[in-house]
Amino acid sequence: MSFLKQLLTPFVEFEDDSKKEPAKPNPPVTAPSAAPATPSFLPPPVPAASENTQHPLINGPTTLVTIPDQVPTYSAGGTITKPLLEHEQYFERLIDEANVHNPMFQGTDYKEFVDSKLDIDDIQDEVLKYQTAYNVLKSTGLTKEKLLSTGQEYLNLIGRDLNVFQSAHAQQYQKEVRPKEELIQKKAQELQTLTQRLNILKAEINQTSQEITLTKEKMNTTKNSFLLAGENKQREIQTELQKIMQHF
Repeated sequence: MSFLKQLLTPFVEFEDDSKKEPAKPNPPVTAPSAAPATPSFLPPPVPAASENTQHPLINGPTTLVTIPDQVPTYSAGGTITKPLLEHEQYFERLIDEANVHNPMFQGTDYKEFVDSKLDIDDIQDEVLKYQTAYNVLKSTGLTKEKLLSTGQEYLNLIGRDLNVFQSAHAQQYQKEVRPKEELIQKKAQELQTLTQRLNILKAEINQTSQEITLTKEKMNTTKNSFLLAGENKQREIQTELQKIMQHF
C-alpha cells in the first residue's frame, strides 16, 4: 500500500477540513501572483564552453546514444516532437536522486505530492484530486509554501542541468565537429582554387588549340601551295622539253 493510501485509509485530515469550511473548498494550487511570467527553468543563453564542463550524458560512460528501435519523431518543419526515452528517464532519475540525497528535499515536498496524485487517479475532478492529495499530505508537514518552493527548486535543478548540458554539448561540438567543419571549409577553398585553375587551364587549352588549328591551316596552305607551284613548274619544263624535241 502506498504512502498516500495509508494516510487516506482513516481519511481524517480531509474530512476535518471539509467540515470546517464546507462552503469554501480549497482552490487549486497555483503559483503566487508575484511569480515571474517567464518560467525560471528556462536556461539563459549558453555561455562559452569551458574545457572543464562535464555532463554525464556527454562525458559519462554512456554518451548520447539513441536507444535501439527508438526512432525520433519530427514535425513537418523538422523539429523533434517527442524526446528520446533515455532523456525522459534521465530527468526522472535526476529528480529522484535529488529527492533522496539533497537535504533541501527531505520530507514531504512537491515530488511526493505529484506521486501521490497517481494513487488517486480514479478521481476525475482535477480540483478535488489536488485538494485531496494536499489535505492528506498536510499531516506529514506539507504546506502550500513548501509545495511551491520545492517545486520551484526542482525547476531550478532542471534548469541548471540544462545549462550544464548545453555548455558540455557546445564543448563537445567544438572538439568533435568544429575541426571537421574547418577541414571541409579548407578543402572547399582548395576545390575552389583548383576549379579556378582548371578553368584557366581549359581556357589556355582552348586558346592553344585554336592557335594550333590556325598554324596547321597556314602551314598546310603554304605546303600545298609550294608543292602545287613546284608541280606546275615541273609540268611547264616538261612541256618545253617535249616541244624542243619535236621541233629539233
